[in-house]
Amino acid sequence: MTSPQNPWQQNPNPQHAGYPQVPMGHPQQMPGGKPRLPGTVNFASILGLVVPPLSAVLSVISFVVLLVMLSDYLESTWSVLAVNAFFTVAAVVCAILWIVFSLVMRRGRGWARIALVVLAVLWLLYDVYSIVSFFLAVGGDFGEAISQPTVIIGMVQMFLVIVTTVLFLVLVFLKPSNDYFKAAQGR
Repeated sequence: MTSPQNPWQQNPNPQHAGYPQVPMGHPQQMPGGKPRLPGTVNFASILGLVVPPLSAVLSVISFVVLLVMLSDYLESTWSVLAVNAFFTVAAVVCAILWIVFSLVMRRGRGWARIALVVLAVLWLLYDVYSIVSFFLAVGGDFGEAISQPTVIIGMVQMFLVIVTTVLFLVLVFLKPSNDYFKAAQGR
């Protein structure tokens, strides 16, 4: 506002014509004080809501195919089936945990992000172990191994896990994600 004594006086807090001032470095605040969900956390949570259940479904399908393939030999292969049953149940339980923690993470809870990071690292380590075991078991003869339906399902699952867990780990620690969790912690 100008005064008649000094027509060139400027307002000490000039606002740019019609543009609201937003502080740099923090997620934009919504009217209720809740920080806006950044795309990095949104996409990471979608990965957590989609990929683990898909992986669990692939595990269940692989187990059913294995049961059908070994139906004639069930008495002599009970240990193989028991191990596969354990890992199939573990995959379903982990998928449920991923869904729950992903939904909580979307609300800005840092502990859910850490829980998912631990699950992701464990899943990644298990997947690397599975890949190494597969290559050692095949011994370079991929032709016969690729003809087995459980192997094809397993290869798709291993590729899916490697790509998505690494992507998830990167997304939840990018600057917008870190800023979101800091802002959510402060409210």
